[in-house]
Amino acid sequence: MKYRLAWLALWLVANVWQSPAWAAEGHLLALESGEVSGMYFPEAGAVCRMVNKDREHHGVRCLVEPTGGSVANLAALRKGDGQLAIVQSRVLAQAVQGVGAFAREPFPDLRTLMSLHGETMVVLVNPAAKIKSAADLKGKRVTLGHAGSFQRLMADGLLEAEGIATTDLAAALEMDSAKVGEALCRNEIDAAVFTGLHPMADVQEAIDDCGAGVLSLKDSRIDAFLKANPAYSRQILPDDTYTGVHEKTATFGVNAILVTTSSLPEEDGYAVVRAVFDGLPAFKAMHPLLGELEKKQMARDTLVAPLHEGALRYYKENGLQ
Repeated sequence: MKYRLAWLALWLVANVWQSPAWAAEGHLLALESGEVSGMYFPEAGAVCRMVNKDREHHGVRCLVEPTGGSVANLAALRKGDGQLAIVQSRVLAQAVQGVGAFAREPFPDLRTLMSLHGETMVVLVNPAAKIKSAADLKGKRVTLGHAGSFQRLMADGLLEAEGIATTDLAAALEMDSAKVGEALCRNEIDAAVFTGLHPMADVQEAIDDCGAGVLSLKDSRIDAFLKANPAYSRQILPDDTYTGVHEKTATFGVNAILVTTSSLPEEDGYAVVRAVFDGLPAFKAMHPLLGELEKKQMARDTLVAPLHEGALRYYKENGLQ
């Protein structure tokens, strides 16, 4: 409930001035976000709030548009219905490369403004399974997630990195997250993949109930996978993410990316990036999912589309590229 109230507040602050008289003062940039109950919507609200704080100086107004997510956002950009969008890095890579859902209609005009929050994978392990590394998952009972889900996508990436086929597992399972902790603690499974924003209640419950461990995902095979797949990024869970886990945990995931197209004027792209980066402490304080952002990561992680010329100009001026 408190997150929903925070999302609504961000939207109101970012968009409350969208009257005809307000819009007439300068030109409007519509930011395609996501569902109101999701993660991209409040993030878009924070971006627009930062841009609108300095509207008298740069003449740009930012309006958040709730949408169905990454694919819908790219469609809106292609049609010119929006000028900015938040897109998951893997979907963005597919659009730029013209593969997957974009095989018939690639989108080479996409341009990156900045990388935003990460959506991180965590592998939770049964303390009785003696799993010390990702390679040890071979021959184990592992919950990978439902076919087609983001959880399964990330699990498949991990198995690919380690050279493990699903047939190499003792069991490749599909299980609802709410049931995983109990299954781990009953010794019915050896490991489970969780994806999203952390901390997650289901992960903490298994740690509390039976001492389940969080597996560090760092070895040469994963490093090679990340190098070959720039839509994924190295991510670190801080040592205070989960009670009972006292060390930082290396892992990886995808990122939300603020994108535009090559048709956006350089000055507009520069204004958006400058508004967020120059006010980064205030931006990070607007929502919990923004709290771990760092300038270097925002200027470099999972930038699978070319940088917009306005973003590149700002980053060069500030030693970030």
